[in-house]
Amino acid sequence: MTGKAGLGSVNFWLAELRRRHVFRVAGTYMICAWIVLQIADIVFPPLMVPPWVMTVLTVLVIASLPLVAVLAWIFDITPQGVVRTEPAGEVANRSFQWSGRWIDYVIISALLIILAVVLAQARSSDLPTDRSIAVLPFADLSTDGAQGYFCDGMSEALIDSLSRIPELKVASRTSSFAFRNSTVDVRKVAEQLGVGTILEGSVRKAGGDVRIDVRLVDGRRGYNLWNETYQGTLEDIFSLQDDIARSIVEALEVKLLGNSRLVETATRDQDAYDLYLRGRAKLREAGTLDSFVSAEDYFNQALERDPVFALAMAGLCTTRWWQYEITRDSNHAEKAIAVCKEAHLYDSQAEVQVALGGLYRGTGQYDQASAALERALEMEPRNAEALAARGRLHQVQGRLDQAEADILRAIRLDPEYWRHYSDLGVVYNAMGDHERALQIFSRAIEIEPSSPQPYSNLGGVLLYKGQNLKAADAFRKSIEQAPTARAYSNAGTNYYFAGNYPEAEEMFQAAAGLNPADYRFQGHLADSIRMQDGRQEEALEHYRKAVDLAQERLEINPSDHVARGLLATYLARLGNENAAREELERLSRSEYLGAIEWHGMATAYLFLGETEAAIESFEQAVAEGFPPSRLESDPNLDSLSAHPAFQALIADQAQ
Repeated sequence: MTGKAGLGSVNFWLAELRRRHVFRVAGTYMICAWIVLQIADIVFPPLMVPPWVMTVLTVLVIASLPLVAVLAWIFDITPQGVVRTEPAGEVANRSFQWSGRWIDYVIISALLIILAVVLAQARSSDLPTDRSIAVLPFADLSTDGAQGYFCDGMSEALIDSLSRIPELKVASRTSSFAFRNSTVDVRKVAEQLGVGTILEGSVRKAGGDVRIDVRLVDGRRGYNLWNETYQGTLEDIFSLQDDIARSIVEALEVKLLGNSRLVETATRDQDAYDLYLRGRAKLREAGTLDSFVSAEDYFNQALERDPVFALAMAGLCTTRWWQYEITRDSNHAEKAIAVCKEAHLYDSQAEVQVALGGLYRGTGQYDQASAALERALEMEPRNAEALAARGRLHQVQGRLDQAEADILRAIRLDPEYWRHYSDLGVVYNAMGDHERALQIFSRAIEIEPSSPQPYSNLGGVLLYKGQNLKAADAFRKSIEQAPTARAYSNAGTNYYFAGNYPEAEEMFQAAAGLNPADYRFQGHLADSIRMQDGRQEEALEHYRKAVDLAQERLEINPSDHVARGLLATYLARLGNENAAREELERLSRSEYLGAIEWHGMATAYLFLGETEAAIESFEQAVAEGFPPSRLESDPNLDSLSAHPAFQALIADQAQ
């Protein structure tokens, strides 16, 4: 059919659009427009072109497409120039000319390629989603340059605030803070942290006034999405934090529920908050007694200003308990327990639950510790310190696989925090995987070379492996960082196994002088003295002190199986056989005994004259990962050197 019927048919109009090259022109226009937008997307950010220019250009490109189509319908480009397209007639009914068909194929292919690229970009944009962010440490632009802790506190507060939003993925503090003062391109930072946006900021603090400049940066393209300046007094700091967090959320287009505050204010006293931040900064340092004492002072000052400041209570609980773990002075434990009980009244903060979990673990109340840490993780599922604390709890309960999983997750969240690596190394050592323990402790040293703890741990593993010279070097470096009792004791153990008892005594004496309340150092000192002729009575006096201190330790933590095993050994040395057997009986009823605990039981049985029970316990210790080489070099076990079962134990493991 032709005529008016033909003019109204779909085929007619498709043929006419093809004849007038509308499809071809529109396709070419779309290809060129896409190329222009891609170039602009790359070139504009380095030239500091405002983001709205890109938006306007995109709108113009889209709006111009209908105009291009209309012009293609009306005009045609010929060798004679631009002319009006001849009207439909006989021309409209001509067979389609195949001479230009290849151009259509090229345009269609190009459009398909563009579509594939766009879909790929859309898919890749979900990999770090736009609803993901890393808050980098704010720069200190104050005139005195001494407000770094305050800037860190501001960044941490924003991380905590944004982490409470389920729809928003937030990089952890330590991951973000690894890029402090970094010159790495922001796009590389976003890629490494796996986020789509980066928040940068600076703080100028002068007297009671504060100015905070923040900007949100597109992590894929590197240009600014949003920036703002906030000014106020230190009394307004929490409102400023809340305003910044809300502005970020709005910029990321994340839907919030209701009008609840993003920042849960723990105190309204800015000076108290400032002191708390100083104390928390000390807690994250190298883990020495001096740093914990400084932290305690800051937390005490914060609580003097605000007696119900829960976060300061949690910090005080943690630092006092860590002081107890270092010194074994029960006064520190009593103070920690007292302040933790008070913090429990204000337990709506995850940080409080982590502190309580650490205290419960340290006092052998494992069920309560588990409940506190689970609650902390319900509040903040990505809280790395809560995960690491739960890992430590699993470790003391013998659930080493679960301990490894939790601490590895903590490391993924906080990959630059040395303490997590130290915890993981302890787990691997308990597993008997000494090579991995060495690697992990070495990594902890790389991250925090000023901490004595990883050096001491490293030396302990080397000593286990019989590499005494390397162990001695690690212990020396630990003492160089800070003359801790543990480092001196480890060095003394190295001398003791080498048969150099006077030097061992000197090291143990130094350890006991620094920490006179630690039963282990008194016991080691007694061992080194006992091995020297004519000093048996002097050794017994130190064993008595060790017994008293070990019993004091078990009053605080009845689940400390290492302490109970050594207590049995000291009692056996003193000839109190019935008391020693009572402790061994209690120990045998424990749900979990690791390599160290089995070794302690074996040594006690040996001193009680129960050789077969001692060898069976040594076999259990080796099965749990205790190195046979250390058994072979232990001077306390000389009486077993000719025993066939003991020789077989060492020989089997050496093969």
